[in-house]
Amino acid sequence: MPEQAFGLSVNQVMAYAAVANVLLVLVLAAINIYYAWHAKRQADASREQVAASTQQAEIAAETLSILRKQMDQQRSADLATVTLQLKVAIHTVEDWLKRIGSEAYPQLPDEIRILPADFSIATQRANAIDQIVAENMGAASLYAGEAETNLNILRTRNPAQPQGWKDMQEKATKNLNIAKYKLSVARTRWETMTE
Repeated sequence: MPEQAFGLSVNQVMAYAAVANVLLVLVLAAINIYYAWHAKRQADASREQVAASTQQAEIAAETLSILRKQMDQQRSADLATVTLQLKVAIHTVEDWLKRIGSEAYPQLPDEIRILPADFSIATQRANAIDQIVAENMGAASLYAGEAETNLNILRTRNPAQPQGWKDMQEKATKNLNIAKYKLSVARTRWETMTE
């Protein structure tokens, strides 16, 4: 009797086993193809992320470059503004010293303003670059303010009575001289630093 297993001959069992092996190979091949496709998709996604990261890095570098240029431009503008304001302030203080320096009662305008209106902004800009310059500018501003107060009081005094206005003239002159000194110190340091 020929050998049989499960009611099938050995040849039939071998044939079914071969078919099963072929099917198993096809299933394994399909699984490998799926995993290869999935790995390729992940690799593509990784490449896209790397490309996006590279592009972001390039954009960040360009932005940083633009910011540096803007900072350099702002610094140049600040240097020019402070330089100009120091020159104008010194010139203005010297003009006021000449105006009130005579022995006669000085002719004063209705509104007394010694330092330019933009001087406080220039002081802030100077502070961002050199605090000592800004401190001297701030001190000059205080002394100029005191001189303005002295000159406003002087304007209310009687010109015919020198003893009534001479002391205010002297105080204003003293405060203006101190303001001029502080401005000169600031200007000298500023010019030394910017050269």
